[in-house]
Amino acid sequence: MGSHILLKGTREGIRCIFPEDKDIIGVEQMCDEVVRESGHILRDGTLIVDLQGRESDEGEIVAILKNLVWSSGAREVVWMSYNPNVRRILKSAGFCIENRPSYGSVGVRGLFIFKSLRSGQKVEHDSDVFILGNVNDGSEVWAGGNIWVWGKLQGLVHAGCHGDEDAHVLVKVFESNQVRIGKLYSSIEKDCSYWGKPVLVYVQENTIIFKEIQ
Repeated sequence: MGSHILLKGTREGIRCIFPEDKDIIGVEQMCDEVVRESGHILRDGTLIVDLQGRESDEGEIVAILKNLVWSSGAREVVWMSYNPNVRRILKSAGFCIENRPSYGSVGVRGLFIFKSLRSGQKVEHDSDVFILGNVNDGSEVWAGGNIWVWGKLQGLVHAGCHGDEDAHVLVKVFESNQVRIGKLYSSIEKDCSYWGKPVLVYVQENTIIFKEIQ
């Protein structure tokens, strides 16, 4: 996405999308650029601070608060993040976080991630998750709905993590040792027939089924 904040107009307000790479440019500088160049469209409106999977700590969130939120003059502020640690920080601070209705509710939107997940990264979302990249070993994806990985799956995925056993997992290259759907889980060995192949994973009669896709 680059090293600057991307502004996107939505029906809900102006969405400020932060880059996930923290080492390119300082957050204070990014925020100052937005306020200087686009402050007039943020004033008195709704500001959506979208941190994506950025690994922000308390100090960085305070910096965003001072340099963007307060300086923008926005009337209402909503925060977004699919990083579970960041969401905990935002909740403990009492900030308004984007309301994500439970899976199956009308209007639920899926989460699209256009990159690979590295070891140690974890994604949580209440609806479907679509990843155009790899889920590397040591990373995790927890979704209230379905999980699609258009790449290599080596990490852990948990579809229907709120208990929905109608959810499924679709993978382009399957190389994971464990998959979870609802309250069920299955361990997989590397010598299985579908290892390294496209696979659909679903539940049938209380059993996780792995179906190779031709």
